Amino acid sequence: MATLKAHRQRWQAKVRIPIEHRAAYDGREFLYRHLATSDRRVAKVEADAWEATLRLEWQAKVGGLDDKPKGLRQVYNDLRRRAAAGEFRMEIRDEDPVIAGIDYELEKLGDIVGERDYTPTEAARNMALNDARRELHGQRVKKRPELEPTFSEVCDDFMALWRSQRHLKETNTEQQKLATFKLFEGFWGDKPLRGVRQPDASAFHDALRRTDPNWARSPSAKEMTWTMIQREYGNQTKGGLSDATMNRHMATLKGLWDWAARRGHCEGFNPFEGFHRKLRAGVNVDGYVAWETDELNHLFAQPPKRADLRELIVVGMFTGMRLDEIASLKWDQIRTDEGVTYFQVEDAKTPAGNRQVPLHPSLGWLKARKDDAKEERVWPTFNPEGPGKKAGADAGKEFSRFKSARGFKDRRKAFHSFRKNVTRMMERGGVRENEWAQVFGHEKGFTYGRYNADGITLQQKADIIALIAYPAVSIPLVTESPGLGEGHQ
Repeated sequence: MATLKAHRQRWQAKVRIPIEHRAAYDGREFLYRHLATSDRRVAKVEADAWEATLRLEWQAKVGGLDDKPKGLRQVYNDLRRRAAAGEFRMEIRDEDPVIAGIDYELEKLGDIVGERDYTPTEAARNMALNDARRELHGQRVKKRPELEPTFSEVCDDFMALWRSQRHLKETNTEQQKLATFKLFEGFWGDKPLRGVRQPDASAFHDALRRTDPNWARSPSAKEMTWTMIQREYGNQTKGGLSDATMNRHMATLKGLWDWAARRGHCEGFNPFEGFHRKLRAGVNVDGYVAWETDELNHLFAQPPKRADLRELIVVGMFTGMRLDEIASLKWDQIRTDEGVTYFQVEDAKTPAGNRQVPLHPSLGWLKARKDDAKEERVWPTFNPEGPGKKAGADAGKEFSRFKSARGFKDRRKAFHSFRKNVTRMMERGGVRENEWAQVFGHEKGFTYGRYNADGITLQQKADIIALIAYPAVSIPLVTESPGLGEGHQ
């Protein structure tokens, strides 16, 4: 803070120079400035303004403030607030003291700049003082486009708040949002979000729609600009991005606009509104489908050489569990209670996903292999991958390679299809939906969820699992001893 000292019937201001800047002042510790006033109050205002100017200059040298819009907004917002609050007031006859003080600051700034151009920091100060003056006169203060946050800055603030959510799980959702923002920034440029209009959003939507859906599989995709993506993968005449993918991209941008509008970064009609398309199975959505008996027999005519993959497949067939739930299992998640051995599924995407799944009689080999002293993963050979460091990604790649080698190219036939097989058995076996949901990992219906929170017993769940059967399928064999090598055991 600037200090004052009387000097020859005037005042002298003193400001301490930060250590990191003293070399630029020949090693001096203080700067001094003679003030042209004998009024201590006016001198204090002038001294504080001088110190504020010095600190802005020092900040610019250290942090590159002149080149950073975010820093310039900070200068503008801080100075405008202080000026409007009367920090620079000056008592002059027949003049408003607050406005008189602002005018004096503008004059001093003009004297400093002289005939040269304003630096970005000086321009921000000039705008702040003039806008504070307009505000005090009751005039409308227009938005300053040059001080608007850029698209990337808005996205950074949005993601920072999004990450602060409680109980946020590690998924690929964050990467998906960031990918959408990067695509639109490449199309729009790093300009203020406020300027986006519906024709801009429509042009982006249409160009993205006609992009090859396999573009992101390229190892170099993350480094590609929007122009490069469009040059190499754009303008497809058929087979562009799916409705589901387009819905996700446009919903992400719509959500960003709504969030930004509530914070004053944009206003008016949301240009990303109106692009959602209803998804209908078999029309514009190709969901997973169950394996048929002849397909399973063909699939297993030459079972996977990797024993760990064979075991995951068998567990999936007889539980309906998700691939990552199986691949991530630890030995201490195989438990016994009420005479029933079960998998305790944990850390699922939803509360309903955390559940007990009894071991099917065909999985007795896994129970016999269990070592109560172990807390490691049952199948440690699948490497944790992705944002959540899950083993399912590696296991999924292995299964995809296996099924492709057996001639299955349809994306609707995947590991998840075993889950469809089990659900079909439950429906045909007359299992009530709310009971199967408690084993499957879905929410129970409202009535059961509200009035029977404890759900069905573990033995009832075991009876449901026991209904799973593949009488006409040759199931890959496994043994009670662990095996990860080659061959069909």
